[in-house]
Amino acid sequence: MIHRISLDELCAKTVSDFGVVCIDLDVPLSPVEFVQASKKLGSVVPFELSRYRPNEYPKEVTLIDNLGDGLTAAPPCFGEGWHQDSSFLPNAPEYTLLHALDVPSDGGETHFSDTRQGWSRLPEPLREVLRGYELTHAVRDSYRLVPKDVGRSLGELLHSLPHSSHRLVQNHPRVGETLFLSPLYTSRNLTEDQQVGYSTVYKEVLKDQVTHYWQPSQILAWDNRVVLHCASGYAGTQRRRLIRTMVQDIGEE
Repeated sequence: MIHRISLDELCAKTVSDFGVVCIDLDVPLSPVEFVQASKKLGSVVPFELSRYRPNEYPKEVTLIDNLGDGLTAAPPCFGEGWHQDSSFLPNAPEYTLLHALDVPSDGGETHFSDTRQGWSRLPEPLREVLRGYELTHAVRDSYRLVPKDVGRSLGELLHSLPHSSHRLVQNHPRVGETLFLSPLYTSRNLTEDQQVGYSTVYKEVLKDQVTHYWQPSQILAWDNRVVLHCASGYAGTQRRRLIRTMVQDIGEE
């Protein structure tokens, strides 16, 4: 499922068709260069929570660094749990790009599963039921407190965190029907009527998971409407440092 391309070949259609693509570079891009490369897929957007980046980084870049401080860099557990990036937003970013600056010799992998394959194996009566599902996506279960939260009530904090609703089955303009499952943000918000159908399709989708073992300077780009992803937990002492951008699809090839 993870298809190798050159940086010159990077475009929205290619990423959507394959779900995930990998670009091997000899040397890493700077954060500014990475933003410019990300524009090949559409409009690069800032991370909604407006943290996890040093002051000198462009606002569109998130830093993930296991040796960072957890404020200007995302903590080691960032990205664990199957999800689609920022699906708790009303206009969730369609594409994500992740660029490896430093990687450990072992561990810290990223896993993907293409929702189209599991969806194609389900019986049509179940698929028709699932087409009627609308799911609530909320960041509250993965949110980490920051100093400015001190003194706020739990109710105030939860009310202020992003949440939105999306149809489970999406009509992707490039590839047809895909699934917006994002279990990290949806699994605790399911209605009783949705739980069995959701569990069935989720288990089917995870049968197709693949693992990417990072090499320095690589870029992965994926379509959040097409694939689920999650990071492996990494508790080692070697540095695992990556930068991320997220992109809105503007409909260009």
